[in-house]
Amino acid sequence: MTKGILYMMPCPIVEKHLDSLSKETIDILHETTHFLVERAKTARHFIKAAQHPTPISDLIIHEITGHDQEDNSFLNNLLRGENVAVISEAGCPGIADPGALAVAYAHQNGIKVVPLVGPSSILLALMASGFSGQSFVFHGYLSNKKPELIKELRQLESTMLRTGQTQIFMETPYRNGFMLETICSALHPGTKLCVACDINAPTELILSQEVAQWKKFDIMKFHKRPCIFITGR
Repeated sequence: MTKGILYMMPCPIVEKHLDSLSKETIDILHETTHFLVERAKTARHFIKAAQHPTPISDLIIHEITGHDQEDNSFLNNLLRGENVAVISEAGCPGIADPGALAVAYAHQNGIKVVPLVGPSSILLALMASGFSGQSFVFHGYLSNKKPELIKELRQLESTMLRTGQTQIFMETPYRNGFMLETICSALHPGTKLCVACDINAPTELILSQEVAQWKKFDIMKFHKRPCIFITGR
């Protein structure tokens, strides 16, 4: 029996912004009926907005739970010849989102993995930052405790200054003010910081400047808006 294909299927960063996806991605979405998703409600909205020809109620949508056995049971559909698409909450699956275990399962079982074209807020922010794209690292979320956060930020700054490696991290939108205030108090005034906010949205704001300049900025402009933070040189 021919095995199915595991598609790593991006979805828009901004809801219903389907023109951020390639035609190939939409075409393959329309041909797929089995989905492994981070959040079923969000995935259904995306699939419906993309005008999937099959009624939503007839599609097989399985949420990633983190329980390997349960997810692998769903992925056995691949061994039976069904194609499966992995969809994250926003952007590209497997990048700062679940999906790696599904890909590992596919490789272990000789199943073809196909990454499809779509937006990644991390890569888009890096592209627009003006910092080095030759060497960079994404740290995900840093500590939410101020003393630990200050320590982590200074370690990232030290690495960036020593090696030139761009440092990328994120924060929950309602804590953006806390993050920016801590950055301004922890890092050297001449250190460069990029904040990329509302990527792909009409309200998008991407600004790179020194910490000394950020101290004069109205940080409430970023309140409850998704942001990527980048330090570099």
